[in-house]
Amino acid sequence: MRGSTNRTGGDSRVQALPVAAFPRRPSVPHPVRDALELLTGACGGNLTAVIFFGSRLLGTSPNAASASDLIVIVRDYMLFYRDVGSQLPAARHIGIITALNRVLPPNIINLNDPGGMRTGAKCFIVSERDFRHAMSRASRDYFFRGRLSQRVEIVYARRPQARERVEEYLAMARRLTLDWVPFYFQESFTVEEYCLRMLEVSYAGEIRPESSNRVREVYEAQADFFRLVYQRVLDDAVSGGALLRAGNRYRVAEPRSRTMKRHWRWFWLRSKIRATLRWFKYMLTFDDWLDYIVHKVERRTGMRVELTPEERRAPFLLLWPKVYRVLRHMRSAPSQAAAAADAHGAPADRHASADADPDGQDLH
Repeated sequence: MRGSTNRTGGDSRVQALPVAAFPRRPSVPHPVRDALELLTGACGGNLTAVIFFGSRLLGTSPNAASASDLIVIVRDYMLFYRDVGSQLPAARHIGIITALNRVLPPNIINLNDPGGMRTGAKCFIVSERDFRHAMSRASRDYFFRGRLSQRVEIVYARRPQARERVEEYLAMARRLTLDWVPFYFQESFTVEEYCLRMLEVSYAGEIRPESSNRVREVYEAQADFFRLVYQRVLDDAVSGGALLRAGNRYRVAEPRSRTMKRHWRWFWLRSKIRATLRWFKYMLTFDDWLDYIVHKVERRTGMRVELTPEERRAPFLLLWPKVYRVLRHMRSAPSQAAAAADAHGAPADRHASADADPDGQDLH
């Protein structure tokens, strides 16, 4: 790895950190520890916390090529890119990449085998100020809240106070699911049904190359977490009067107003638009983005995708037919699963759309 002089005048080459900085727990794979050593060594006090999440943590259909997903919370975007710019594969003009991060956080940086890392790490760069806003009720989309309402692990915090703040942001995002998930049921619901509906709507809120059974797979991988955490969330809502409970089933105490329905219709539309815009931004910030998308589509859908040299040279012009085929395959998979379930006399999983009315009517 190349060395450079950082803003404090020292050598920015990454040095091994004490084990106490991030305990070597079984759930923290080697690539995450490698990435933490690089980030802490390069960024110093500008690095606030790092959250490990996603398929590598949960064990949901990862393979040898799967990157680890890390939320990297920093104090200042410009300082971050200045410190790591000479060491990351995705080095870009600092001013441009900083502006992109501020306008539509996060940026995604691919740590692909830096300094001999065993596999890649996919780092979602966000300032603490933007992260706090994105996890709050004032957030403009569901990007962070959707991913971090699930089981995650804080694998690095600069100070104990930083860890406490991040834990509170995570708890806040989970509590805020009460703003919308209960209204996607016409009748009462259990904790499991609540969590499955939360995942279904969240996944439908973005264009993602996922198989039809992805929601069930993600739920089963963290079922104990969901039962423990969201049982407490729902019971707290009962204590506060927002929900009513009968046995193991819950229901809303009051129906949602038309104003709130319009709010959530717009919220999910805006969230999907912003998520789609991020894909175009990642093409500038994420090295080897085309190969990454191809591998993810193959891993999650079972489809085989081969790109011609011409498609690689001009993906924006020539890839649309294959994009259409992938989307058509994703849309047909749920109906095929339902047909198979009917043939065997079993109910198929019911998938909720982010555009569906909580009272059961389409919101189009």
